[in-house]
Amino acid sequence: MLKGIVTGLGGRGLHWVKEARAHGGCELVAYVEPNEENQRRAVDQHGVPKEKVFPSLDKALKKVKADFVLDVTPPAVHKDIAELAFKTGLHVLGEKPLSDDYKTAMKMVKLGTKAGLKHMITQNYRFSPQPRTTRKLLADDLIGKPGQCDVRFYMCWADFPGSHYVTQPYMLINDMMVHHFDMIRYVLGQDPVAVNATTWNHPWGWHKGDAAHSIVFQFADGLWATHVCVGCAVGSRTSWNGDWRIEGPKGSISWEGDKIRHAHLHRTDKPVDREVPPLQVPPSGKAILDEFFGAIKENREPECSAADNINSLAMVFAAIKSAKEKRWVKLEELA
Repeated sequence: MLKGIVTGLGGRGLHWVKEARAHGGCELVAYVEPNEENQRRAVDQHGVPKEKVFPSLDKALKKVKADFVLDVTPPAVHKDIAELAFKTGLHVLGEKPLSDDYKTAMKMVKLGTKAGLKHMITQNYRFSPQPRTTRKLLADDLIGKPGQCDVRFYMCWADFPGSHYVTQPYMLINDMMVHHFDMIRYVLGQDPVAVNATTWNHPWGWHKGDAAHSIVFQFADGLWATHVCVGCAVGSRTSWNGDWRIEGPKGSISWEGDKIRHAHLHRTDKPVDREVPPLQVPPSGKAILDEFFGAIKENREPECSAADNINSLAMVFAAIKSAKEKRWVKLEELA
């Protein structure tokens, strides 16, 4: 059984503690958390053994032997955790985003590759039924070669006064949209080559950074993707996945709430407008751990490896760069 160390016992860290315990494929041998209040909560309310809690990863590594680190620290700390883990011969499953700085993220990818260890990012949205099903439908040529993908997201996002989600610039794109951009890459099976982004705020909103946008991604083969968002929506909401429509020469695939629809109504002898049953997939937390542990045991690259996930992060930083500079940005400019 693989042995793991969890770094970070905030709310998200405790979520992963629960997921790892429920999985059955690993044993958590240590927990790292410098904040005493978080330590007490983990011990008193979540059954984390007090003797297994350490204030830093290096102190934990002096006491226990492990196979991997499950890193749930703030993005600015991810590189330090990964670097120490790789030096010690440990694989890393890191909470998204890979980093809050693109050049730092590139360095992290190189560190993991050089160490020959598995480095996977927890892009959990792509493991849900809608993207898994839609990717298969496109691979089966249901609507032909896609020409356009439109995503709409309306949500009362991060209504936490004083949090970094509310006070820092471009947090909606930086923290939330990495999920959607990663799904766009996964579902369409392509990486964009250029982006044009416009962002703004609404007078009733609660974010200091822009919380609404219209973003266009251009792909090399003529495919286009748009992403329109209002993060301070106070009316009806989309799902967290957003509402999608993918258009091809033989029809469309759309996401409406938690439903998937396929339609072909024009220029066809067999009109169709139907709901598509989703694939049965495991919950995303289990699926991520299954993939990570499988990659370690089978000595292969995991889905959402850092080397692949850097392309989702590139969409984030290129979109922000476009919004700041008010121009089309080629993703190769980030290299």
